[in-house]
Parts: sequence; structure tokens; C-alpha cells
Amino acid sequence: MPENNVGTVIIGGGIGGVALAYYLAELGEADILVVEARELASGCTGGSMGGVRQQFSTSNEVELALRGRTFWRSFQETFDYPCTYHQEGYLMLTGRQEILDKLTAAAEVQKAGGAPNVEIVPADELRRIAPWLSPEGLLGGCWTPEDGRVNPTDGVYGLAAAARKLGVKFLQHTRVAKIEKAKGGWTLHTPEPITARRVIVAGGLGSPDLMRPFGLDLPITPMMVHYAFTTPVIQDEPLPMTIDLDTGFCVEREQDAAVVTILESSSDDSYGVDDMLAEFAEAAAVRAPVFTEVGIRSTISAAADATGGDGHPFIGEVEPGLWTMTGFDGHGTMQGPAIAKFTANLIAGIPDPVLDPVLFDPHRPLGETQEWLRAARK
Repeated sequence: MPENNVGTVIIGGGIGGVALAYYLAELGEADILVVEARELASGCTGGSMGGVRQQFSTSNEVELALRGRTFWRSFQETFDYPCTYHQEGYLMLTGRQEILDKLTAAAEVQKAGGAPNVEIVPADELRRIAPWLSPEGLLGGCWTPEDGRVNPTDGVYGLAAAARKLGVKFLQHTRVAKIEKAKGGWTLHTPEPITARRVIVAGGLGSPDLMRPFGLDLPITPMMVHYAFTTPVIQDEPLPMTIDLDTGFCVEREQDAAVVTILESSSDDSYGVDDMLAEFAEAAAVRAPVFTEVGIRSTISAAADATGGDGHPFIGEVEPGLWTMTGFDGHGTMQGPAIAKFTANLIAGIPDPVLDPVLFDPHRPLGETQEWLRAARK
């Protein structure tokens, strides 16, 4: 059990909070404690499909995505910890001209931001990338071969191991019910109260309740994702992360099999895994008939953090010594480590050469979503 008086407490043991602890310690910050209500990586991180992509439509999201991809591609070498980057690419599909036009414009934003190898592919060339795919009803898609996927839980464990070597402590199975101002810092209401000079809330879906008493009404809500693991399929052909933006049909490689789902930006609470499987079967009959023949080994339902307003995360100092870093809009795996490094530098007073902190100010007025390319049915 750590001392009850610490320098910095990070609330949240997902990919963002653990990465932040590591980067702060790397900058020389001492006496850091990560507090997690359950186990590390048990929230949105643990339920993530682990996709890592450059396919975004705004320059700031592309910048974060490219930093995130660099992080994951170099993870094993940097941290000497097993976390394979499976570079199988991302293929976004559509049969609607307005969506293809938007994908084409997004590709130009990616190129302008320094993203390599982005290609708009007409329908009659899609089988070059995914031979099992039926182009019926499609106009084309966007292909980014350097994108891929990781196991984010492995990443959290590797970061935690590296952080511990730098002196970071972890307190699991400890829920923070409330944060209150105290003399010289803050008190965290836990079974055994903790006082800290600095507190950083990186609690994902739990962040709004903790920040509401300080005048922040963070638009972060659960977005349920249901997905299934199949029996072996397409073992001798490429299987990139493939998303049909018209139907939500989504498949990705999982060892000798696949993970399948219907990606939906919004669904009511009654929508469950059986509904997803029924929709997937209907979509697969058109888009990839081979998936109508596979069995289902298991299913998972998990909540992602859907972020409202302009869709950007909330990063910054709310009151002296009280910070927040939350609201990844379901992109925590791919962008969380990059956001964490940005936040650590912000806390340390190190300016970013590209990203303006004003974009992420937790007190900013919230307009409409700027980033349209959430990988889900449009």
C-alpha cells in the first residue's frame, strides 16, 4: 500500500493513464501513483479491438494518429516487452459518391500531414487488396497499408512495467468516489483517503462524474460495441481491417480466424450481440460471402467512450493542480499514448511543435464534431 500523501495521482489505469505515468516519470517527475478502480486495462482499453490507423479527416487527428502508430510500431524495441504490431492495413469502403468524395478529401489531409501510402482504390481494384471481398454495390475505398492492430492490454502491461522501473506505483481495486480541494493540494475519497499535490483525471467513462463538481460537463458517454471471434477463415489471403461505411460491416484478422462486428455510431440500449450477428450475416452475404460459412467461437460486448461536442479529447488544467486527460472517442488505443506524451509535456511546460493546447482546453466552448471519420456506419 502506497503512502497516503503523494506528489501526483493519476486516476485511471487504461492505456492513457498508464502511458501518462510513464512519460511524466521519464521527464523526471517523482512520487507518481496510478489509481485504478478495477485492474489495469479493464475499462475501454480492455474492450478495444486494437485498431491503429492514420485514416482521419482533420489535421490534428491525423497528427495524433501518426504519433500513435509510430509508438505502436516501435513498442517492442522501445520497451523490450512483447506487443506485436500486426501491419495488415485499413480498408474503408463505400458505395456512396458523397462518402467516397469525403474519403478522397481525407486522404489529401493525411498526405498533407505527412502520412505515407494512402490510396483511393476504385471498386474494380479492391480484390487486389482483399481477394475475398465482393465489390458489388461499391464505388471504391481508401487503403492505408501501414495501418494495423495491436493487443492494447499487452501495451498497458508493458508500459506499467517500464513505469515501475522509474518509480511509479500502482493501486488497483480502488475506486475514487470524489475529489476535494485540500490544503496544499487535493484529497481523493477512497477507502483510505489519499492526498496529492497534483491530480490528473484519466478515467474514461468515469471522468464526467469526477469533474462535474468543478463546473465541467464532459460529453462522454458509453457506446456499446459487440463483436465476435470466428472459427478459422481466410488463412491464405490478406485480411486487413476492412470497414464498409455504408453497412458497418467490419472484419479484422485474429490469429488464424477473424473478429467480426457491425460498427454503429449510435444504437439504443436494446441492441445486443444477437442483433449485431444478424446484421453482420446480412451484410456479409453481399460483401464477403465467405463469412457466412464460419462459426462463432465467442462474443464480447464492451463500452467505448463516445465523445460529444467537437469530438476532441479534454486535456488541460481545470483548477490549479487538478488536470484532466480524457475523451478519446473510441480511439484510445491508437491515440492514447500520443495524447499522454503531449499531456506530460504540457504539464512540464514543454511546447508542442504542432498541436495547440487550446484545441483540447477542457473549458472550451463545444461546437459540432469536426472529425467525421469515426469508423462506423454513416
